[in-house]
Amino acid sequence: MFGIGMPELLIIFVIALLVFGPKELPKIGRTIGKAMAEFRRASDDLREGIQREIELAEREDQPEAAPASTEAPAPVASAEVTPPTPEEEVGQITAAEPEATSVASASPETAETMAPPETPSEPSPQAEPAAHASAQPAETRNA
Repeated sequence: MFGIGMPELLIIFVIALLVFGPKELPKIGRTIGKAMAEFRRASDDLREGIQREIELAEREDQPEAAPASTEAPAPVASAEVTPPTPEEEVGQITAAEPEATSVASASPETAETMAPPETPSEPSPQAEPAAHASAQPAETRNA
């Protein structure tokens, strides 16, 4: 408490008793007590108000960060994937036929040495149906 011990408080009390007298000292003590209680309430209210403002600011920052992270991948994915035109699908089907027949006619030893064509690590949903469509006619023709 400000480095004031019991002996110092006793000396301050005696000086106040001599200056103000025994009749006024209880009134002054009561007034000082009320002022200190009001000061504590005001400082607590201020502290709580600041805490509320900090929490509100944090809550406002969090929703802004979440949509920003979800929106960023969407334009990238749509820019990379383009739906194939009917001519491209026809070209893929005809290009897949010679590969399917050559792999089917090749011996097992040469099939192991042949490297499979590179595929993207994560195919897009629109590219998958085109890949399945091009694979189905080749499989049905070999069967």
